[in-house]
Amino acid sequence: MQRSSSHGSNANLQLLHEGEGTNYRMKVVDKNGGKKPISLWHDVTLVHVDPITNKPTPYLNFVCEIPKFSRKKYEIATDEVGNPIKQDEKKGVLREFKKGDIFFNYGCLPRTWEDPTFIHPDADGTCGDNDPLDVCEIGLKVVKPGDVRPVKVLGVLCMIDEGETDWKIVAIDVEDKWAPFLNDINDVEEQLPGTL
Repeated sequence: MQRSSSHGSNANLQLLHEGEGTNYRMKVVDKNGGKKPISLWHDVTLVHVDPITNKPTPYLNFVCEIPKFSRKKYEIATDEVGNPIKQDEKKGVLREFKKGDIFFNYGCLPRTWEDPTFIHPDADGTCGDNDPLDVCEIGLKVVKPGDVRPVKVLGVLCMIDEGETDWKIVAIDVEDKWAPFLNDINDVEEQLPGTL
């Protein structure tokens, strides 16, 4: 399938809310009058593009699915046309975090995929979870679901979840006041102890 457009930042994206309950969806369209759905998974570039210069930056795009200090388990619907964001459900019941609010913005890197047929040598013989790579964005700002933010990658964690490899990228919004001081996981522990 050929993409008609590619979005390097959220500069021209508009979020629409449709439905309610298990039918609730957050869909993205072009701000300039577009009606065709824009996939936050496939149509947003992995590398952030400066909206003013239209040139790639050294940062990656982060698509927020779950804002920090919240409980609703939103996710990109990888099996729906346009890949809207929806609240995850199990047996018709909308899912939420049971142990309280999360303390970071959670989402994914666009145009990435954890291959369910690849066994990573550092993942105890497990394969990918068939989803985009997850991101834990540790900045101070609460990012809204569907927002696309430029981030600096600080590290990666490998988790095994229900027998599948589930990589977690630790990143910080490049506009966060802590971003200039954080370049890797060691800096996080030194500058912001207890964050991880």
